[in-house]
Amino acid sequence: MKKWLSDFLVSGVSVELDDGVLVIRYGESIFDIFSDLDARNHYISLLDAADNDSDVNAVLSLNEHGCLGDEPYEKYINKLCGKNNPVELETSWKFRESIGHARQLCFHYYTATKRLASKKLIIDGLQGMVVTPFFGEALSADIRLASDDLCFSLAHKKFGIHPTGGLTFFLPRFVGQGKANEILLTTDVIDAKSALELGLVSHIFPNEDFEYSCIQAAKGLAGLSLSTIETTKKLSFNYKADLQNYFRQETE
Repeated sequence: MKKWLSDFLVSGVSVELDDGVLVIRYGESIFDIFSDLDARNHYISLLDAADNDSDVNAVLSLNEHGCLGDEPYEKYINKLCGKNNPVELETSWKFRESIGHARQLCFHYYTATKRLASKKLIIDGLQGMVVTPFFGEALSADIRLASDDLCFSLAHKKFGIHPTGGLTFFLPRFVGQGKANEILLTTDVIDAKSALELGLVSHIFPNEDFEYSCIQAAKGLAGLSLSTIETTKKLSFNYKADLQNYFRQETE
């Protein structure tokens, strides 16, 4: 095993290299990565190492079913505000001023920038419920694959907080500003079929062999010329300054 793989130890995340595809699996405690600075730095270092390793052609992120859903998100929000019961209004706990929120913003900015600027193909395989911050994060991937039970949940609204994960930055780039506003303000859940119709995911695979299907698809895509991938992404990611300004605004 490569040293940078064996050295990677982050709670809630496992990694393996499978025929040129770095497979990253998110597990039960993945929300802890927002507030754990060491974990964040290890994760960023992992992406850097993959980007500079000629044996890696693509990076595939997969989530354990339920780990990005409403229940762990609610626990994370409660942990941020220091309460045992769900928070209903932002005014009750100053979400935007919390240290935890600032750390979450840093995580999303660094990871989105790394993924967009990566020389390798970045693929997300998403299953089950995926709440707002990871919905936004997923839109920084080059390709998104969905299980047939995927649901993007805009769960932030029930806590009276704004969309995080860069969602309000990325979503209009896919569906246009008007449709993005409609989704952000009036939609609670986007199912897999609707996500496919909106162009938010590229393909839907059955639940029963979802992980295998994603890995096989990633291996197929990894056969593309690395030069083609790198050049295409470099020309496409021409809004780095806009992304930086967006996250700066979110802290104000």
